[in-house]
Amino acid sequence: MTTGRLIGIGFGLFALVCAVATYDYSRGRLPETNSPLVAEVLAATTARECGRDATEIVGRFLPLGMEQAEAERVLETIAITPPKPWFWRPAIENATTWTGSTLEALRTIKATAFGNNLLRMHLTFAEGKLKRLAAEVVCRFD
Repeated sequence: MTTGRLIGIGFGLFALVCAVATYDYSRGRLPETNSPLVAEVLAATTARECGRDATEIVGRFLPLGMEQAEAERVLETIAITPPKPWFWRPAIENATTWTGSTLEALRTIKATAFGNNLLRMHLTFAEGKLKRLAAEVVCRFD
């Protein structure tokens, strides 16, 4: 074989490895979860659906009129087991903030090397019961 052919084969192999790594890097790993809510939201959305309304799906798990303590227990179960890729570290973002009678919960539902898909939920309580609910899938890019 000639030197030019060896160099061409080397570049071809390098390009193939780069293409596979880029594809793997961009799609991330499917998260493992025991939360049926997360599984249903992930089944209904794709990575390109940032800002997608998820109120209907979340409403099946957090119906209006639900007791506040029970709603908080459901929110605690919304979690994923982060992927274990070999060359990037997933950033899991989970937060709960109270503003008066409104609770804002942010839960990571998918982690990729380029960013995360988060489920943002706004729950308003009155007299210890859930009165209003809004939820959306939010994308954060690193």
